[in-house]
Amino acid sequence: MPVLPFGDKSPKIDSQAYVSPQATIMGDVEIGPGSNVWPGAVIRGDQASVRIGENTCIQDSVVIHAHNADNPAIIGNNVIISTASAIHGVYVGDNSNIGDGCVVFDGATLGEGVSLAPGSIIPPNIVIPPRTLNSGAPAAQIREITREEVEKHTLRADTITQVFMKLRRWQQAT
Repeated sequence: MPVLPFGDKSPKIDSQAYVSPQATIMGDVEIGPGSNVWPGAVIRGDQASVRIGENTCIQDSVVIHAHNADNPAIIGNNVIISTASAIHGVYVGDNSNIGDGCVVFDGATLGEGVSLAPGSIIPPNIVIPPRTLNSGAPAAQIREITREEVEKHTLRADTITQVFMKLRRWQQAT
């Protein structure tokens, strides 16, 4: 896996995280315990920091980039960012779910438990309220999300983490 410095900043990946050998991590990036990064993902903290919490899943071909010092990318705990999404210098609250192919632009804030439908686009500097389902281009609020739906999402994030922890142990044993 390419883990590359950028200037004087090098990625810090928790020993309990899993990063695919086909992912690229560069610069001022921190990845928390239990988090997992799938093949083809690129996480680039070249101009600002990227912080990824615990038990967060960054799926195939996701790009997370912080290219503006005013907008670091901060991804909370138990977040799932689905395949081919692009995240640019945003805050994503705990227990959020970003669907396939979403684009979230600089300065956006997604509250705790937010869900974005696949293909949604969040313009710059938009604030999405906690526990809401949003869809469209630009995304609009569809409805509120129940506490049970947030708990189901957290269980899904935990299940993905457990699968990757097993994969990590298997790779270390071989």
